[in-house]
This record gives sequence, structure tokens and C-alpha cells, in this order.
Amino acid sequence: MLTEFETRLAEVLGSRVPPPFRGRVARSDGPGPSGAGPVIRVGVAATELLDPDLASTRPEVVPGSADPRRVLRLAATVVLDVTPGPNGGRLEVLRGLDAALYELDSPDLRSGVALRTGGDQGFLLDSLALGPGAPGSADAPALTVRAEGWFWPVGVAGRSGRAIVAALVREFRLPVVLTAADALVAGGDPVELRIALGASGTLRLQDGAASSLPVGALALRLVAADGGAGDGTLTGDRPGPDGHALADLVAGEARVTCTPPAEPVTETLVVHAHARDDDGGERVGMELARFDLAVAP
Repeated sequence: MLTEFETRLAEVLGSRVPPPFRGRVARSDGPGPSGAGPVIRVGVAATELLDPDLASTRPEVVPGSADPRRVLRLAATVVLDVTPGPNGGRLEVLRGLDAALYELDSPDLRSGVALRTGGDQGFLLDSLALGPGAPGSADAPALTVRAEGWFWPVGVAGRSGRAIVAALVREFRLPVVLTAADALVAGGDPVELRIALGASGTLRLQDGAASSLPVGALALRLVAADGGAGDGTLTGDRPGPDGHALADLVAGEARVTCTPPAEPVTETLVVHAHARDDDGGERVGMELARFDLAVAP
């Protein structure tokens, strides 16, 4: 991980800085270039774990691997210093730092793109930026660079599993509109409720092709003020899971009958999407809307 990063950074910088530093950039613990002359040294001095995006610790698909890998999200602090040649001095050190500074500010290095190659590198940078401070001294100045990205051991096998062969894409467009054929009266006759959506649909994506599926149904239930089951009764096209009533969506509208309770009360009609699993099992999907139903005395 870090070794591969240091090596690649030294390689790229060494190919871009002007003479007498060109080809004379090396890792801080590695062998220096042959012959007399100044050397720019590159070395990781510290690392810091970064919080994953949206708190996700999922494996990631990285260059050089088709299977997701566990990655470390790191910020690495890199120190660059210059060893002058036999006849050089502090001025040559500053010239080496000047050359490194200018190249490190290049857009393709700041984005990390210049460090990318084909295959499994062990790292993928999001950014490369000059650090906040210099670790050297007036006699031996140095630079710091902060690199952020993913790091992983080269050659470690990724995680494999069953390939996704099909996906269902379901669409419901808001708003959801509720209309009642009549007022709800305590102890009165059942009332038909109509739930309309702007549009809805289901697609199956498989082998690069999309095919339409039946829209399906809405799953509805009544909820009392205390969060328990409501006192009214819903009757749809058929019973659904977990005590819900299922009402088929036809041309963007579903119908259900509500039988009011014997006493005046205000209850909540909760509207969910209805879903089916691949094995045919039913479940209640995402909540789409809520409506307060007031039962008059």
C-alpha cells in the first residue's frame, strides 16, 4: 500500500522535475540514483484513518480487480526533502524544493490522476495537496504533502458472490391524493376511499433489456392516535401481509372501503407500496403517504 504509493510518487516526480533533479527522486528508505548529484527524497511520515463516505464501510471495486475489496480510507502525510550534490548547498536544496512544489501543484497530480497506471496499484488517490507545515529547518528545509484516498494490499483477493442478473425498478410519482365518496360517520355505512398517484410503473432490467411488469398494489392500514391498530376496518381487493389491506392500482388509482368504528375518532390511513420477493413472498414496501380520517358523531 504505502510502499507502492511512495514508489509511484517518486517515479512520477522524477520524470517531471527539471535537471539536475530529473531521474533523481527516490524513496526515503530506498536506494538512491547512481552517480553524484542532488537527490529528492520522498517518504510517508504519518497516516490518519478517514471517516468513510456516508458512514459506509462497504467493500469497493478498485483498479485491477473485478471483485470488491476491503479498503483503508487514509490520509497520508508525505515528507519531501533534498540532499544536495557534492558541490551543492542550501541553494540547491531550495531549487529542488521549488521544482517539486511546482510539479505537485499540477492539476493531474493534485487529483491523483498522474499516479494511476493499469493493474493493481494498492492505492487510489482522491487528492494530493501541499501540507500545512514544513518539518525541516532553516538549514535543511522540507515539504509536506497530504494524500487522501483508498489503500489496500496488492494481490489480495476480492470478495466474490452471486452476480446480479436482474433488477426491479419501481416508480411512484407524488403527490398521493385521497378522495372519499362520502363522510365517515360513527357506526355508519362503509365508505369508498380512492387513492390516486400521478403515475406508477414497474420495470424489470435483465440482460441489458427492460420489460414492463404489472404495476401491483398499495398496502393500507389504519393507525390509532397511540400508534396501535385503528378501530375502523379497511376492505381492499384482498388481505395483505401484517394486517394490511391490498388495493390494486389500476390506471394510477386504488380503491378501498373503510367501515367506520362505532365511536367518533380520528385515525390515520397509512399508504405503503406492496412488494413481492423473488420467491413469491409478500411484504410491505416503502411508505408513500399518510392521511388523517376524522369519523364524525
